[in-house]
Amino acid sequence: DNLLLINHAKLMYQKSWNGGKEYMVSALFRYLDLDGDGFLQREELQKITKQDKLDDISDVCVMSDMIRFEDMDKDGRLGLNEFYAAFSKLYSLSVVTLEKALEINRISAKVGDNVEIRCDVSGNPPPPIVWKRYSADLTTLGDEDLRVFSDGSLYLTKIQLVHAGNYTCRALRNSEVTQTHVLTVHTLPEVKVTPRIQSRRPSEKTSMFCHVIGEPFPEVVWLKNEERLKLDMVHKYRVVGNGTELSIDNIDYADTGAYMCQASNTGGVTRDISSLIVQEILTPTAPKEERRFFAFHDWGVSVYEPTACRLYHQIQSTDIIPGTQEYVCGDKGVNCSWGQAINVANRYVYVSQPLKDRVLVISKIQMVVVDVVITDKYPVALHYVAHLDQVWVLNWRSVYDDGVKTIQVIRDASQKRKHHTVHPEPIDGQFDLVRNLFMPTAQDLSHWFKYGYVSHSNQRGLYKLDLANMRYIRSIDLSPYNCVPRNLQFSSLYGFVIIECEEPGTGHATGQVILDYLTDTVVNKKASVRGSPLVSPDSRVVVSIDKAADGITLVVQQVLESGLKFSFDVKTTLMISDIAFYPSRTTHGYDLYASAADKEDILFLNLSNGKVEMITGVGKAMLQSLTQWGNPNRPIAASGIFGHYMVTPADEALFVINGETRTVNCEIGGLVHPRLVTWVTMQLQ
Repeated sequence: DNLLLINHAKLMYQKSWNGGKEYMVSALFRYLDLDGDGFLQREELQKITKQDKLDDISDVCVMSDMIRFEDMDKDGRLGLNEFYAAFSKLYSLSVVTLEKALEINRISAKVGDNVEIRCDVSGNPPPPIVWKRYSADLTTLGDEDLRVFSDGSLYLTKIQLVHAGNYTCRALRNSEVTQTHVLTVHTLPEVKVTPRIQSRRPSEKTSMFCHVIGEPFPEVVWLKNEERLKLDMVHKYRVVGNGTELSIDNIDYADTGAYMCQASNTGGVTRDISSLIVQEILTPTAPKEERRFFAFHDWGVSVYEPTACRLYHQIQSTDIIPGTQEYVCGDKGVNCSWGQAINVANRYVYVSQPLKDRVLVISKIQMVVVDVVITDKYPVALHYVAHLDQVWVLNWRSVYDDGVKTIQVIRDASQKRKHHTVHPEPIDGQFDLVRNLFMPTAQDLSHWFKYGYVSHSNQRGLYKLDLANMRYIRSIDLSPYNCVPRNLQFSSLYGFVIIECEEPGTGHATGQVILDYLTDTVVNKKASVRGSPLVSPDSRVVVSIDKAADGITLVVQQVLESGLKFSFDVKTTLMISDIAFYPSRTTHGYDLYASAADKEDILFLNLSNGKVEMITGVGKAMLQSLTQWGNPNRPIAASGIFGHYMVTPADEALFVINGETRTVNCEIGGLVHPRLVTWVTMQLQ
């Protein structure tokens, strides 16, 4: 009792008193534990007695007698729980316990599951429980999918990959006894093969291709008619990489059958079938998919097929938009000005026209403008959120990127209807303070991102945006990291948000900050990693483009559960304009292609081994001075999984690149300043 009175007086003097007996006992334990090892030794108590002149604290006892009477496990020292137990005789303090075997609890769950996690920290009486992820208190998070119940359990609803990671629980007034729950989230593998069906003659050869995604990454094998292929028949079968391609040589009639690409992991087993028919007279197979691309240039829109580079359709700048009296761009002599173009549900192509304060909706099938959506001044950036069927529009409000932008949303974007815009909820009553809108892009792992982020001009922080309800739910302070967000990317794997930072005022790069998407807690600061981050479609690689006066460094990092791990970097004198991720031929991941701003070259980078090649002779890029709305002077766009091509514009031409052979497939001339390229998939009969 006297010890607590003395300690209470000290705490009052230090103004660190929070009013509870448990806090006093905890603070006293920390004070007595001179070496900070979590135990009180006889020598420590004797030293404190002498130091604080506590010889007369009692007529009968000395401090070290506490070990004599309260050492329950007889190890010659006092732990925190033993210390609590001593004082509970006076004040009924909660003694908190946790079995050593339960300190770490491993849990596995599948995407979409609901999971309840119980805290094994106990006490008498039962203590209130605090749940944390990183340093964030989950009780105050306010996320409906992540709730702490009154009985102290944590409940996660409709688990996604971003929920993977560590969750800790402890008693409210005792931070020393903590349980860690390690949640691993897995997915059912997804498998896609091409072609679905093919007909071949005897003695020919053929190939089938397989693309697999899943977490953890699945084991991939090929089967024929339910039986695993005998790959020791080297004259017959050849598997490329880890199952991305199956080649069959010297085909005979016995090779007719159903070839299955099978992927298996802890989430389960998935197969997809490619059928081969061997016969003398070839028969037509099922309808094929064909990729086409829309190219936006000064005189309108042109639609091409990449294999033969045929022009399918043109929308002239002087065409009248059906159902209106308006030109697509303007009368003769008026150039088109395009902001950004995106594919919406593979049904429409949306393209912004900043100088006309509108977004055009072009039908993929009809290849004509079917809707005109009026916006705020100078609409530039477009983002499609597939699971909500929304197109988010960032309006510059000026011809300059000066940080007084507004945001609008086009709902039911893929529906056949007349579209219009709405504003999301304003921040502090202001619509036009936005510097940038950071939205998640579609990724292979089919994760549904619920939130985006908004930055304000020169502010060291972010506002988190609930996309479904179009409202802001919290602000994130990045001032301890001196970080004004310049760029931001999302990884669905482990829920990391990678932010490129700059100093307020000067705009000098200050490195990267890694946020936890669930809690907006800073996981890591990487001051040495500079440049604009880009996340591969499978979320497994982050490539940062660090531009300097003497060239560019591509920094490649792996996305791991523990964070981002440096793999390698590549230095080049090539001034990179834009990059595209292209499906790898040897892994189920991706490689990188980068276009040059000032040379007739494209750089290829193998992201698994760092190998670099150059593709030359792709024409002279448009002058930097002719670029508009923050777009690169030489964009490059890949045609997606099983697409063989990429397209990159030159000053007055389009170059179609074969990504498998890394050669120029064709050059399409006769265009003036092609600025944007968007791919669509057509079903051919």
